[in-house]
Amino acid sequence: ILINPWPEQPINGANPLENLFVSDEAVNNRLFTASYAQLSIPRITGLTYRLNVGAALTSSSSGRYYGRNTGTGFRSNGTASTSNTVRNDWTVENIARYARSFGRHSFDATGLYSVQSSSLESRDRDAQGFPNDVLGYRSSLATLNVSTASVTESKLVSQMGRVNYGYDDRYLATLTTRRDGYSGFGANNKYGVFPSLALAWNISNEGFFPFKESVDALKFRFSSARNGNQAITPYQTLSQLSDRSYLNGDASAPGYIPSTLGNPDLKWETTASTNLGMDLSMWKGRVALTFDRYQADTRDLLLSRSISSVQGISRITQNIGQTANWGWETQLTTVNLDTRGIRWSTDLNVSVNRNSIVDLYGDGQSDLGNRWFIGKPIDVNYAYKFGGIWQTTDVEAIKTSAQPTAKPGDVKIVDVNGDGKIDPTDRTIIGSLQPRYSGGMTNTLKWKGFTASAFLQTLQGVTRQNTLRSTSQVNANVSRNATYQEYWTPTNGLTTYPANSNTSNPLGVDFYEDASFLRLKDLSLSYELPTSLLKRAGAQSARLYINGRNLWTKSEWTGMDPELSSQRAIPLERSFTGGVSIRY
Repeated sequence: ILINPWPEQPINGANPLENLFVSDEAVNNRLFTASYAQLSIPRITGLTYRLNVGAALTSSSSGRYYGRNTGTGFRSNGTASTSNTVRNDWTVENIARYARSFGRHSFDATGLYSVQSSSLESRDRDAQGFPNDVLGYRSSLATLNVSTASVTESKLVSQMGRVNYGYDDRYLATLTTRRDGYSGFGANNKYGVFPSLALAWNISNEGFFPFKESVDALKFRFSSARNGNQAITPYQTLSQLSDRSYLNGDASAPGYIPSTLGNPDLKWETTASTNLGMDLSMWKGRVALTFDRYQADTRDLLLSRSISSVQGISRITQNIGQTANWGWETQLTTVNLDTRGIRWSTDLNVSVNRNSIVDLYGDGQSDLGNRWFIGKPIDVNYAYKFGGIWQTTDVEAIKTSAQPTAKPGDVKIVDVNGDGKIDPTDRTIIGSLQPRYSGGMTNTLKWKGFTASAFLQTLQGVTRQNTLRSTSQVNANVSRNATYQEYWTPTNGLTTYPANSNTSNPLGVDFYEDASFLRLKDLSLSYELPTSLLKRAGAQSARLYINGRNLWTKSEWTGMDPELSSQRAIPLERSFTGGVSIRY
């Protein structure tokens, strides 16, 4: 094959088939074990002790070589990369449990002490400039060798106590307290304590419950808890240096620059949550309903924030702010028809979720640099607002507008604050990245051995940036594929897209669209063969099936796929599968 199929791009125009000539070898080894030992205490009824031990030991080595018959290897006289990685993970759990029943009372107490450990060690080598391609990545004769090594270790220690109590299957209570310690946190705050309480009332089991003939079960639930999140990588609380080696005459000398600011006070992100729920079953399971209403307030968020780069570092991870998250979820299951061998059931779920920033730095002020706004969601569309396209009839209006230097065909920007000029203060929040609601519905129809199922999915009330409409697509790379676009011209006075010019959108106004959608996510049909036919073949079961996914989508979105955040990713394909499944 040609090494450079596009002579006009000798560096970036790699042949898409060159990987056929790349030598790529890898060896992976993994040892996994899970063991336990359980001990009952004979003299104390209901008391047990259990030891759980699990370990996963993984090692891998890989080598890759780009020879002179590839674009990468041709330009560097061969390029090699090797990697050797060893990872060890293990967990030890000590669990003591005491469970007894006394008449209508049931009692269950559990104590836990556990340790988790994870370590990862890797050694990598990149090399260029080989005398020939004979030995590939195994050759040690490269003129340029760059070796790197890294070691990462972390540990998590947990203690937990839990008590369950139940009375006559009517009143249920669970009280739990956890204490967790994570090695990745600062020296001053490695541990966090997280209690929780859960209560339930099976009101349908009460003697006074009046609807026993129609209601199978009715339960009310309440829970309150504090949960911790340790979503940081090991060593993130430490000050770190990055390699910046330099040339000292003809020799390379080591050099380092600060890359991360330390924070010994970094601690657990904590969420205090409450939940009210209900579980209902009626008419011998013909109708089942679950409903939950929740509220979660998170403090000491682990966030990476922008800071002044005057000292050479532009970001730092801190415990900052408070957010509120609330919403409700419901699921309804109904058996609509169950007669003469025909059964039709429906599963419907709907959820609504909202989040907002309550506070950031204790002063009630928003952080414009990080695009965090008090009272608004954590993630927002914050940008200049598209106001249309200046037309040839707007020449006089342009002179007295907030864009006096604009010309027909340029993007019109909304002067949000009305001060007669366009500047960063005119940026505003556009739409919402939080959907108003999301949901799904599955209908299943069964008749004799046939089963048909259809799943509908929806997301409503969400606004996203359509990057495929960006006016900088072509300017970034002339050879990049772009979507078909109709441009403004003096004879085609579009109001939706500017003129084909690199000056028609000087502030890079983005285009936002409604990404709501309704999608037929899954449609399937199957048939279970009769057992009388299977006996002759010695099979236990056999099923013929056909399935289609992403068959239909209704949306105003003009990008590739409204469900995906990246419009240059592979969209969700419409696919069909079919086959037979036999179990002996």
